[in-house]
Amino acid sequence: MRGLRAAPAAVSLVASGLLVPVGEARAATPPSVLTPCHRLTARTSGDRLVNGGFALSVAPDFLEIEQTVPVDGPRGRTTFLTGTWFRDDGTGQHQSNTDKSYLAFHCNGDLSLRTSTNVLLWHTGTANRGGKRLTLTSSGNLVMTTASGRVVWQSRSGWQLMPTNSVLPSRARLTYAWGDQQGVPIETLTMQADGNLVYREGSRVRWQSGTHVAGSHLTLTSTAELRVVTRGGSIVWRSRTRGSSYSVLRLPVLEQFAPSDKLLWKIPHSY
Repeated sequence: MRGLRAAPAAVSLVASGLLVPVGEARAATPPSVLTPCHRLTARTSGDRLVNGGFALSVAPDFLEIEQTVPVDGPRGRTTFLTGTWFRDDGTGQHQSNTDKSYLAFHCNGDLSLRTSTNVLLWHTGTANRGGKRLTLTSSGNLVMTTASGRVVWQSRSGWQLMPTNSVLPSRARLTYAWGDQQGVPIETLTMQADGNLVYREGSRVRWQSGTHVAGSHLTLTSTAELRVVTRGGSIVWRSRTRGSSYSVLRLPVLEQFAPSDKLLWKIPHSY
C-alpha cells in the first residue's frame, strides 16, 4: 500500500495473549496497560495489549496496532481486521519471521522495540520524562502518561474502520496513521459539529461534503451507502453506492469484502 508495509485487511479474529513481567507468560486475558520495567515479547503468549476491538502486538522485528470490527449480514456475523499503526526497523536491515523481538517499557520511561539480541529498531526517546503508564485506549490510541496523567507520548492512531449499520457521531472522526513512520501525513475523516464531513491529510483539507446542519452524523447503511444525516433524519449528503451488508469504510476507501471483493467508493483526492 503506497509503497509502504502493507496494512492487513481480512476477515479475522484478534488472537489473544498476555502481558507479564520479564519472564515466562501465563494464559490469561490480555491487559490494556504496560508499566515500566515490563515488556511484550513476540512469539509468546505475552505479545500484546488488548482493549475492545484494538490490539497492540509485537511480531518479529515489527510492532503493530490492529482494529477488528464485527460485521453482520444474512450469512451471520463475521469480523473485519486492519492494521492502523506500526513501527519497525526503518532501515530495512533487520527482517525476520522467527526472532523473539520485544517491546520494552524501560524503567527510565523509554519505550523501545528491539531484537532478541538487543538491537534497537525503534524507540520513543522518552527516557527520564516521567512516563509511568502505557495504555492502549478503547479508541485505538497508544498513550504514555505520567503518574498525574500528563501525556508524554502517543501514537495518534485511532478508529479507522466503520462497518455497515454503524454511526460516526457529531464531533467524532476516523484516523489513518499507517504511513506516518515514512512521513505520510496522518489522514482523518471528521464529522464536524457544524455538520460538515471533512477529510484531511495532516492539517490540509482535501475533501468535504459541503453540508452545514449542526449536529449531523455519518452513517453507513446495510446496503453500503454513506449518508450524512441531520438530527431530524434528513439526508443531506450520500455516496450513492450500493453493496452488501458485508462492507466497511476503511479510511480512505469504502469496500465490500463478501460475497466478493469490490471497491465501492474512495474519498476524492485521497491517496
